[in-house]
Amino acid sequence: MARKMEVVAVGMPPESALTATMPERIARVLAQRITEGRLDPGQRLVEANLAAEFGVSHGPVRDALRALERAGLVTIAPYRGAIVREVSAREVTEMYQVRAALVGLRARWIAEDVAHGAFETALAPRVAALRALTRAPGSADAYVEAALAINRAFTESVANPWLRSMLESLSIQTARYTRLGLQDASRRRESAAAWNALLKAIGVGDGDAAERIARANSLALRDAAIRALEERAVARPPAMVRPPAAARPRAANGKRAIPRAGQETPAASATDAAGGRRPRRARPTTRA
Repeated sequence: MARKMEVVAVGMPPESALTATMPERIARVLAQRITEGRLDPGQRLVEANLAAEFGVSHGPVRDALRALERAGLVTIAPYRGAIVREVSAREVTEMYQVRAALVGLRARWIAEDVAHGAFETALAPRVAALRALTRAPGSADAYVEAALAINRAFTESVANPWLRSMLESLSIQTARYTRLGLQDASRRRESAAAWNALLKAIGVGDGDAAERIARANSLALRDAAIRALEERAVARPPAMVRPPAAARPRAANGKRAIPRAGQETPAASATDAAGGRRPRRARPTTRA
């Protein structure tokens, strides 16, 4: 069950949705929210809230979150529960390096297959529609959906189950960064041109050219995604900085000291003394 979820979490075809289990359906919905940016990195996914939203017990929600953890979309931490996974720029780079090698191999195999001509004929209208979207204003989201659908069509055409499985898993993990990278209009135009050139190379059976174009397109998307991540990090407001541990008063047992009412902390006492003010004395307490 969980393994199937890893493959179909994003972009599950409608027919497979009819036979999906409840954890798979929940995982698919949450995965889509994550990849579309509706759930931010670091955001908690509270089991109780999700169970109430989907009208199920905690069990299916817990299974769905575990599947998303295996897919690399969330992290399940002790005492905190599931958190949308924050991926560093280095991890994005490494993921796309692997992806570039795999999509290059995928393109070569499709181009060198005896049915490469039929594949080009079948995909040509979809690539033409993709190119048209680059000229339509406000079509960034539609372009992303169309590009992801074409990418799935390429993967589904591969007969090798190992390559197909690895590409499906990577597509889940990189989908949200693909969306980030394709928000730029110039990158969308470059992407559409690359898909068109790739399909032409496949149509004439040129495996070398198909592999080169597919790899270059994936790496260009990686660069665009990293730029978008860096820009988002700069625009993010700075986190509140806590005082260093050494500056916080501690008791003799090493724990942080919590002053009682009327009792001053050593730091406050030192501040008063340095400022020339007389330190206040602790008010004596009476016992009944």
